[in-house]
Amino acid sequence: MAGKVDATKIFDERGNWRSPKITEIARASGCSTATVDRVLNERPGVREVTRKRVLDALSSLTIESSTDAASCLKIAFLSDSGAAFNQSLKEGVNAYQAAYPNLELSFHSVLTTEVKPVQFAQQIERISQDIDGLVLVAREDLTINRAVRAVTARGVPVVCVTTDLPNSRRVAYIGNDQTGAGSTAACLMGTSISPSNNRVLLVISAPYRCQEERELGFRRVLRSEYPSLTVEERVSSNDDFEYSYRNVRNYIRDHGPPGGIYNVAGGNTGIAEALRDEGLSGEVTFIGHELNSNSRILLETGGMDFVIGHDLDREISFSIECLRASLKKQGLPNIPSMPVRIFTKYNCF
Repeated sequence: MAGKVDATKIFDERGNWRSPKITEIARASGCSTATVDRVLNERPGVREVTRKRVLDALSSLTIESSTDAASCLKIAFLSDSGAAFNQSLKEGVNAYQAAYPNLELSFHSVLTTEVKPVQFAQQIERISQDIDGLVLVAREDLTINRAVRAVTARGVPVVCVTTDLPNSRRVAYIGNDQTGAGSTAACLMGTSISPSNNRVLLVISAPYRCQEERELGFRRVLRSEYPSLTVEERVSSNDDFEYSYRNVRNYIRDHGPPGGIYNVAGGNTGIAEALRDEGLSGEVTFIGHELNSNSRILLETGGMDFVIGHDLDREISFSIECLRASLKKQGLPNIPSMPVRIFTKYNCF
């Protein structure tokens, strides 16, 4: 059934797929079978900590049930993003590596401000020479797409996380519905922005598909449900503190303060600092993405109003499962849709 985990498949000792039993997951998680059933079918009434325990047990059963050959995979993570996201992804990969030391995981990252597509494509080719699979976070670019197609043609599967490259012949995309995430931000903006100032400043960075889809969803909902709100301009953050700080302050100097700011990219701390230095903290509705140590502090101190988030640890787990399946020439596991999460100062801990 659409939208359900449907007891994500795992390997048996012969390397074939099988589904873990609900009783196995319940035993591994310490939860009741009824609770496990609610989590697997994405039904309400389960606390977040309990849901995570069940999903962690499911992931553990997946790994433990794989064959020895499949467990010794060499998987690289390569991320083109801002410093905060790269750090969050690195911490998630390191945690997964600590939990499953029989895997060989490596992490590589480049800052958005430093990426040159040709060099990044060469890095994809270079890293892929000595691995079994690649997990990729990258902007949409013809050169990068060609590199991914070349790598997959050599038998190295690639999974995209958080932002997709649908024309690259990657194996799968693991992440939430970014258009839905942008639509959620629009709903929050429409119900929170001051009616006396209906101008919204949109902040972007590089040509990541996730950002383009967030903007699409945001504008679509504003047009249909909040037509009095207008997106007057787009400025760039380049996923960088100084860059976003300077550009937002320049915008305010030239156009006056907007009623709201929606940041589809990184650089949340720079935007919040610009608002504070302009004396606008708490006066401008500020919505951004990615819950991390920086955005958590901004929420708690009033520097941001809402953060749209997702379960990065879960995305890491499913990306590895997809690579296993591809390497074993099996059908991909049933990947559930990743829910869009809304964080405020009251639930960001």
